[in-house]
Amino acid sequence: MKELEDQKELIYRFFDENEKALMLILDACNWKVLRLLRNWLNIKVVRSRGSCTVQWLQYTFHEPLRDVVYVSANPYTYLLRNFREKFKRVIDLPLFCWDSNYNTVHPRSVNMFVKERVKVGDKKLIAHFMQPHPPFIFKTWLNKFSHDFRNGRRVLRVYELARRSFDIRREFIKAYMKNLGIVLSYVESLVKAVRKFDPGFKIVITSDHSEVLRGVYYPLKIRKKFWLSIPWILGIYRFVGHERDSKLKQLYEVPWATF
Repeated sequence: MKELEDQKELIYRFFDENEKALMLILDACNWKVLRLLRNWLNIKVVRSRGSCTVQWLQYTFHEPLRDVVYVSANPYTYLLRNFREKFKRVIDLPLFCWDSNYNTVHPRSVNMFVKERVKVGDKKLIAHFMQPHPPFIFKTWLNKFSHDFRNGRRVLRVYELARRSFDIRREFIKAYMKNLGIVLSYVESLVKAVRKFDPGFKIVITSDHSEVLRGVYYPLKIRKKFWLSIPWILGIYRFVGHERDSKLKQLYEVPWATF
């Protein structure tokens, strides 16, 4: 099988080769679902440096991008101080655009700030949307298991429930697909607005890491407490979502599509 291109190299090349460049990050975007919802996009699969956002930020941005403004709906960009020093500016939307109805940053806020930065003359930007990552930005009972995410704590119990129950996993997949469809409508609106203001912008859509949706058996690994491994050994759980230091290669396979 042909080895996937390194997303990190593509990112640095993208900003180096284009005078006006906008990179759109869809958090936890499964490339197969993206292709299903937008089959007209020319999507290639590339290799991410992380299976969760923190890893991706730490292992992707080693060299500075001094002329790039990073507009982020993800709380981790605020918590990782060393990461912030790599950019011209990092705008942390969770600090002042938090949607308390859904406990996340709505994509309309990302659009608003990106358009404002383009209007004031910034020519290279990263827009990090929180979706399709839960919490979901529509009314669903699943959101009662997704609490305040601003402080970066692991509070998304919905993943744990989806791993235990086929019915909940099915509902989670439906919600994930709907969430991706919603954010894509905002992404497309943003692309039109930016291109209308300045047709010279090159635009690419990608993701920090993927999301496992169909149940796959969790790869056995040594745990600090053996009893935590028993449910996996018995096959009670199936993995859904993403986690740090994962051995699942699916989590490192992300989309790269130019508009």
